[in-house]
Amino acid sequence: MPWSFLKRYPQVLVLTISSTVAVAGCLWRAIKRYPSSIIMVPTEENKFIVDQCPSFNEYRPTPWIFNGHFMTVFGVIFRSLPNVLFQRILLPVDDTGGTIAIDWHTQPYKGQPILLILHGLTGGSDNEYVRWMTLSGHSKLNACCVVVHARGCGRSQLTSARSFCAADTNDLRISIQYIRSIIGTETPLFAVGYSLGAGILTKYIGEETDECPLDGAVVCCASFDMHLSTANMEQLLHTYTYNRRLTNNLIRYMRQHEHHFNKSKSLQNLNVNQVYQSKTIRDFDTHVIVPQYGYRDVDHYYSEASSNIWLKYIQIPTLILSAIDDPICPIDGLPVDDVLQNPYLIAIKTLEGGHVSYLQGWWPRKFSYDNIVVVDYFKARLKQMNYQWEQDNNDQKLISICLDQ
Repeated sequence: MPWSFLKRYPQVLVLTISSTVAVAGCLWRAIKRYPSSIIMVPTEENKFIVDQCPSFNEYRPTPWIFNGHFMTVFGVIFRSLPNVLFQRILLPVDDTGGTIAIDWHTQPYKGQPILLILHGLTGGSDNEYVRWMTLSGHSKLNACCVVVHARGCGRSQLTSARSFCAADTNDLRISIQYIRSIIGTETPLFAVGYSLGAGILTKYIGEETDECPLDGAVVCCASFDMHLSTANMEQLLHTYTYNRRLTNNLIRYMRQHEHHFNKSKSLQNLNVNQVYQSKTIRDFDTHVIVPQYGYRDVDHYYSEASSNIWLKYIQIPTLILSAIDDPICPIDGLPVDDVLQNPYLIAIKTLEGGHVSYLQGWWPRKFSYDNIVVVDYFKARLKQMNYQWEQDNNDQKLISICLDQ
């Protein structure tokens, strides 16, 4: 391009330089290494898992997504929503009429490994990250996937005046008991939780200690310290982005189920009009969760909902996956010392990944890095258990037992 032309049109020069720098940056990120930190007690069992899972060592993010904020946003708006069909049942979880929605992706066969998936805040089986995990588990792990919803989530209706709570593990406990009653005690049962679901899963596993009926778990992008996560969300930039968006989702959830709370005589301290004025998640939790569950205040609730104190009690193989640049659930909430003292835990800290995103490839429309890690981990667990299963044409389907209830 002639210099005289560039002098006459300097904006072309600026655009050319900017484009060249951007392309060079993308190419550099495409070839750059992104080694992950693997934190664990170096037992023979853990070494076996890591050797079987090369995906643990490095996550290569989409080259043109440069930070955790962009990664988080694009993880929501860029990935396609695959067409996945589910069969839904409503499972009673208390004696006041409360139910939760459980979505089976396929009809499980006798002996087929089961992968239980827990969603994030107000999410469900209609979210792209849940559906891609479902497809990964089914196609690459040969597992039957089942999505367990929090109360009133996943386009389900509340059937009592009680919403979900990040500190309540009883619904998950009943769900796992229900699944075990169908598949028996010998069939491998794994679980993966995202964000809110990851925190609930972590706390549940810790509460169950050596009585936990799961054969392995993955907690992805968990908020281990709810005080830290909430304070992080209340920073100036986050207040008007993530916090406002998630609060609006919670208010939308409340409006959907408002009739239950208006009719309830047992929730005199829950003022729906105050709930709708919430500007932050802390406001919502103060007006909704604290009066429902009887906490002293919102700080008491956050202490009870923090799963970091339960890591030391976990006694089943558990993988922790979190990104250093997660803008919603800071990795600083993970107590590394507890991981280094518990031989059942392996923690992977990736340099990038955002929150429930982990996009990869130049055009990240489909599977993400977390899908690969989850499948690799549970494959390694099946090898460790010496468990082999191949579908036979005469295998008996088991889901009819639950659908007929």
